[in-house]
Amino acid sequence: MKILEFLWKGIDGLARAVIGLLSKISPTLGEKCLALWTNTELISYLFVGLATTLVNYLVYWFATRVLGMTVMPGTWTAWILAVIFGYWANKTFVFKTHCADMGALIKEAMSFFSMRLVSLGAETLLMFLTVEIFHFNDLAMKLIINLVVIILNYVFSKLFVFKKK
Repeated sequence: MKILEFLWKGIDGLARAVIGLLSKISPTLGEKCLALWTNTELISYLFVGLATTLVNYLVYWFATRVLGMTVMPGTWTAWILAVIFGYWANKTFVFKTHCADMGALIKEAMSFFSMRLVSLGAETLLMFLTVEIFHFNDLAMKLIINLVVIILNYVFSKLFVFKKK
């Protein structure tokens, strides 16, 4: 955990230095950037979302390029592992929820996985259309579609899963 704290302090220092430079150019822009940066839930969600996307992308690449899976099974395999990682990371680093008992944990996890099934449906449909029908590059489409999924997942997590009690 100390490594993560050290890394975060470095990222935070760099971001604040860049925001400070922006403030010199445009005080209004600097204020808006600082307000966005200090929204730690949103910023940490973006980092976790990017990490989850990286897990999804790398597993998809491995499944399709090394294991020889086709697009849809590769997409689903990547989704399963990314969702497991995403639940743990969101619970731990973003929303920081604590469940009173095993029943509450199971309910929260099931809610998370249920909402992710909705985004899996969107991802599957978009991958099918862009890769199978329109023959766009699967790795490029996987990356673009995952950016859309990050936004959907934040809304679902904030509204339906990790509610502060």
